[in-house]
Amino acid sequence: MTTLVAPDAILAEITPFAAPLESGLDTASWFDAAHMPQAQSPIDEFRANLAEINTLYLQAHQRGDYNSTLGGLVYLGMVSAVEGYFRSLLRHLILTDEMCAENAASKTVSYAAAVHHRPELLPEALLEGVSLASTKNIKSELNSLCNVAQISASLDPLFQTFEDICQIRHCGIHRFGKLGSQQAVKLGLDKHKPLLEKPLRLTIAHLQDVAEALEALVRGVNSHCFFDMLKRSHDNSPAGKNKTKYYMTSWNRDWAADQSRFEKFHWIFASTHTSNPSKPAKEMYDAFMAFIAAKEAGQ
Repeated sequence: MTTLVAPDAILAEITPFAAPLESGLDTASWFDAAHMPQAQSPIDEFRANLAEINTLYLQAHQRGDYNSTLGGLVYLGMVSAVEGYFRSLLRHLILTDEMCAENAASKTVSYAAAVHHRPELLPEALLEGVSLASTKNIKSELNSLCNVAQISASLDPLFQTFEDICQIRHCGIHRFGKLGSQQAVKLGLDKHKPLLEKPLRLTIAHLQDVAEALEALVRGVNSHCFFDMLKRSHDNSPAGKNKTKYYMTSWNRDWAADQSRFEKFHWIFASTHTSNPSKPAKEMYDAFMAFIAAKEAGQ
């Protein structure tokens, strides 16, 4: 005997689907609750994350398993590593630097963050609604929180490359890798018009170029911010020439007296990675004292 199916039942399921889980998804189980963060500077955390991402596609390439879909996912992870660097940098500066802490004091966080975040993680809540996959937003946050208003012109090409990388990222997140018209305009319509609605096809060489460009940007901004804020810690202190005094105390110009303060600041920006590590804190301190002395001698 043939069972008749009502027309509306047929029309209602052109693509039959499974019933949803009664209990829903247990998203809490997706996170590593036992994870204990390592004591890494923001740039070392970035370098470790980038190295882990590089391993994914390089090992896949060695096995012969690499494809453009994996390449697109790796690409998103690379940009996320840069965002993570800037969030970590700003958090540590707010917790360590008097001026940054004062700038952050007037900003608001959600009630949930205020109640549930540990104090050392609370600065992260200031950036929860901000995407740092954008040159404009990065510069804005560095300015508003750290008074880093003038980024060295030598970094402009790196920021422009980063902006192009972020436009491609937008395609990966929202269009499964296909190039949209807005991104084509921002990337240059003359070259990209024929590629509208075409998918990304990233090669190993492309990804290596992206990784190098992102690390160059992070290293450049890291160095610029270190020197810029170090200068301000003197210029805007009681012993400095600037009228606005962001800092309550001046440098003692004696390593034994300044060591604790300087090492805390140096740690935020220094890399201990075996490849291209930063100079030791004492050596950087001596250079800073020599810089102050030369600046004052020239006044």
